[in-house]
Amino acid sequence: MTKDYKPFMQRALRQVIRDILRDVARQGLDGDSHYFITFQTDRSDVQIPTFIRSKYPKEISIILHNQFSGLIVNDESFSVDLTFGGVLSTLTIPYRAILTFADPAAQFVLTLDPEKAPCPVSDSSSEEIIDLTSLRSKKQ
Repeated sequence: MTKDYKPFMQRALRQVIRDILRDVARQGLDGDSHYFITFQTDRSDVQIPTFIRSKYPKEISIILHNQFSGLIVNDESFSVDLTFGGVLSTLTIPYRAILTFADPAAQFVLTLDPEKAPCPVSDSSSEEIIDLTSLRSKKQ
């Protein structure tokens, strides 16, 4: 049996993306650089407006070029403000959800293996709340 190096490579590629985005957050885009980022939208850890998820239920590509703001880069994800159909929206994207990252100006492309999406988060607003005190015996 040989060592599976693929998970190590995938983790390293995601760190490269994080480091590039940190540089952009600090210094802005270099020259003609701009980034095409394709990511999974059907993951519970991806935070995007419902109207975007409805239109792009599996994946979407965004472009970081001239019209983006609020880029915040964390260890596990990044968030950015983009306009969709005239509506300013904040997207929070975990690096694990990214499928491709490209800078066409530099002819640079990273293709990542899709990771299994985490279990969907339940919508607590639609769940029924049961008062357990009414089910307890009154032996006290």
